[in-house]
Amino acid sequence: MLISPEQEALIDRVFETYLSDHHHNDILQLIEETEDNEDTHRPLVVNAMTLFEANMEIGDYFNAYPTDVLAIFDKVLNRKAKAVTDDGSLKHNEGQRKQDQRLVHTLHARITG
Repeated sequence: MLISPEQEALIDRVFETYLSDHHHNDILQLIEETEDNEDTHRPLVVNAMTLFEANMEIGDYFNAYPTDVLAIFDKVLNRKAKAVTDDGSLKHNEGQRKQDQRLVHTLHARITG
């Protein structure tokens, strides 16, 4: 990866804030849809203009290192989804704990615009 740890931390922080501000309900919906079908990978569509307005440097990194930045976005998205689940925004019983852990590998950020 050509992105430095400091750049990765910035991307992580900006994207996590963006998800909280713009996609909290979308994440809840994706989690619920994933529960209905364990074997699917679900995209979260992210508007590039809105995201990059928050921090133009992120846009520069995305243009220079798209694969690396998307990997960071996916990591942040899945961590956020797990946090939403752990916070009790969704009601889960003990039998669903394994499914919650599996969720980490099923959500993906997709950039449009």
